[in-house]
Amino acid sequence: MNLKTLSNTLLTFLLLLILFVSIQSLSNPTFLWNELHYHFELFDLRGLVKGSLFLFSYLLAVATFLLIIGIDSFVLFLLSLFIIFIFLAIDFFVQFLGVSHGFSIDEFRLSMNELGHYDFLFAYGDTIIKALIGAFIVVLVLFFIRKRVYRTRFSNWVLGFILLPILFTFLVCYKVDTYKLSSYPAGVKIPAIALEYIRTKKPMIRRVLDKSIAPTHKAKIKNIIWIIDESVTGSYLSINGYPKDSTPFLKQLDKESNNISNFGIVNSISNCSGESNLFLRIGMTPRDSKKVASTMSSLPTIFQYAKRAGYTTWLFDSQTQKDHLQNYLTLYDKESIDHFETLGTDVPRPNKDLTMLHQYAKVINDKNSTQKNFIVVVKYGSHFPYLTAYSHNHTRFRPVLDVAYGGMNLEHKEELINTYLNSIYSSVDLYLKSFVKSIDLSETIAFYTSDHGQNILESKNVTRTHCNSENVVKNEVSVPFFVFTKDAKKRFPVQKNRYYSQIQIFPTTLELLGYDQKIVKKYGRTLATGFSKSSNRHYLLSSSLDEKIYQ
Repeated sequence: MNLKTLSNTLLTFLLLLILFVSIQSLSNPTFLWNELHYHFELFDLRGLVKGSLFLFSYLLAVATFLLIIGIDSFVLFLLSLFIIFIFLAIDFFVQFLGVSHGFSIDEFRLSMNELGHYDFLFAYGDTIIKALIGAFIVVLVLFFIRKRVYRTRFSNWVLGFILLPILFTFLVCYKVDTYKLSSYPAGVKIPAIALEYIRTKKPMIRRVLDKSIAPTHKAKIKNIIWIIDESVTGSYLSINGYPKDSTPFLKQLDKESNNISNFGIVNSISNCSGESNLFLRIGMTPRDSKKVASTMSSLPTIFQYAKRAGYTTWLFDSQTQKDHLQNYLTLYDKESIDHFETLGTDVPRPNKDLTMLHQYAKVINDKNSTQKNFIVVVKYGSHFPYLTAYSHNHTRFRPVLDVAYGGMNLEHKEELINTYLNSIYSSVDLYLKSFVKSIDLSETIAFYTSDHGQNILESKNVTRTHCNSENVVKNEVSVPFFVFTKDAKKRFPVQKNRYYSQIQIFPTTLELLGYDQKIVKKYGRTLATGFSKSSNRHYLLSSSLDEKIYQ
């Protein structure tokens, strides 16, 4: 390849890169930069590798179109262009519907579920036309580039190489959970998404709340909030007796105010985020383990109950990327969520939770609104790596880790724990301090807990922080549980001869929504009764969904 051909190839590749980055997310022109910033954790080599791998995989995906443009056979080129047109139209259609990242595995599963029900598409006639026009313009640009810019031609058999970027994209997203298939050009991501659908074979099932179920009395609470934190171990909070003062505000609040009721260290329903969030959302308990396979995909969600009770439903998720679903949430589930709020990768990790707090505080504090709100907040919290989970201006405990992903050994246990405690101080104590100051608790009841806890080198044989398959360390399923409202200590008293669990949030909420006790009791006991004092701690193992008990 001579210098002129090389420069022409580089120019063409640059044009393609600009084209596909600009249409990757029509609502976010800085998409690629934000993705790179999110994946590059410049604390150590691992972050550099992750960021570089994402950049390489994206550039490789763009290079696919260079091969297509340069294919020798004009017929094969037109055929490839037609396929690209179809993929682009699908992606644009989803973007024009308001999903910033375009087509994803969730839309693919929905389309597979709704095969044979194309009539609903007629309601989106204008959107379909816009998507087709947008796709046509892009393929015209590709046609122009072939005719006027890129004159190099490849043998027809080179077209087979376009499978490699598709397979590579699929594999890299499968191995790195922060990578999303929807973050790649449509011509590459849609075939890769099809592979993911084949691999998982998880069709969506519509959850149904029986029409006969309805509240028997009008709910009196204007705002009900679930705050589900991430990776917060109840035993590491000083309000629960930890020797280092990781939660000074909460300790002081508990002494001086009746607006907090502390149920102490309770068991989480599972030891992994996806399962815990799902089971909390549908009211699953460890006692349902014998029928978990059928009930976990069919039980109605708390959002369905809240909507039927006349509440406007909200989901604020600080963890997931913009418009993405997680924790087994489906597009069918979204039908009962009036407002689904997420953040882009341009929001720094330490700022995510407070950014979301400011958003839902506006909803709650709107004095001109008479609507009732049911709000679920999924926090970014103390997500590993701990060093990236908090602003270093909030460093309260030293020494800390020097690198984000290091320190998972007994030699650095002190630094690891201090780093974790700093994240707890920031994401729990300071966050809840802002929450209490921002929210009118006279009209609000807020339940706070975490999806699971953390194993911080508690066992020499277990270094994984959570989601362990067999050797589950106790702190993995040890989480905090608070209720915030006016006169919380009186309205939600903690009885010394009783013990409590986060699974009680669901039935307690049903009671607050105005449902009959027959419905409430199907989901277990409320916080009004608790359980008999016991050392048994039930949870569902995330890997196998088997019931386990700590003695």
